[in-house]
Amino acid sequence: MSAAPPARTDTPAPPGAVVLDFDPARDGFSFPNRFEWTDGDLDVLAGALRPLAALPFALGGALGGRFGGGSDQGGAGTAAGAAVAGGAGWAVGGGLVRSVARRWPTFGLCGGMALAAVERWPARGRVATAALEREPMRALLRRRQEATLRASLPRFARYWALVRFTPGAMPHAPLAGALAAELDRVEAALRAGRPALLGLVGDAPDPFTLHQVVAFGVDRRGRLDATLQVYDPNAPGQTRTITTGGAGAGRTAISTDLPTGRRADGRVHISTRPGHLSHLFVIDPDA
Repeated sequence: MSAAPPARTDTPAPPGAVVLDFDPARDGFSFPNRFEWTDGDLDVLAGALRPLAALPFALGGALGGRFGGGSDQGGAGTAAGAAVAGGAGWAVGGGLVRSVARRWPTFGLCGGMALAAVERWPARGRVATAALEREPMRALLRRRQEATLRASLPRFARYWALVRFTPGAMPHAPLAGALAAELDRVEAALRAGRPALLGLVGDAPDPFTLHQVVAFGVDRRGRLDATLQVYDPNAPGQTRTITTGGAGAGRTAISTDLPTGRRADGRVHISTRPGHLSHLFVIDPDA
């Protein structure tokens, strides 16, 4: 990926802020993070499901589809989406995989979409990411999803468990030190001219309802006080924001205009609280 100017030329960044010339309407995908099963997907899924040494990582193998799944997918269909992308899971036969997966018509690949958007930016002489069509990109997105899962699953699982099972961890998670370090990483990446791939963690009772986005702007006002501009694969063409802060006693306060909370069908996306996150962290598939 070639280097790029770290800030927009049309809107100078104020002190403490940097905004890359990443436009979700141009540099993100124009289709939403919702995929219907194909025979090829099911073949990959059947081959990807392998036994794991411990149940938490068996669950973790499914995490990515739901991480990748975002708000528009449901149930085990999106958990299976992770395995489509290479996550590990339970050892089951191909016929069983197909019959279970077919119960959920869609799955998500938000990690693959986010990473591919990062890797294609800036297009410069190539077809813009927004002009790419879903089906020709499908195999690439599966591979890039696999890369994000290899890099992030243990951290996703650890942070989710800490938030979910630490008494009094909500609404403000005891992760101020970790959040400050992650904001340092985001700011460093953006100042170096690179968008940052982020994992988002909440307190959803289902560990599979987590998500990945691309940060392309940050206004850092203090150690924990920042506003991030992000591309969300669930919202083609839109810029969404995440605002971080401290809540005292080493706790975090993170708000967002990404749709979190309980949906009309009763499922929870990322967090039980609308407009709330517990933690975010940078994912580096090359680390």
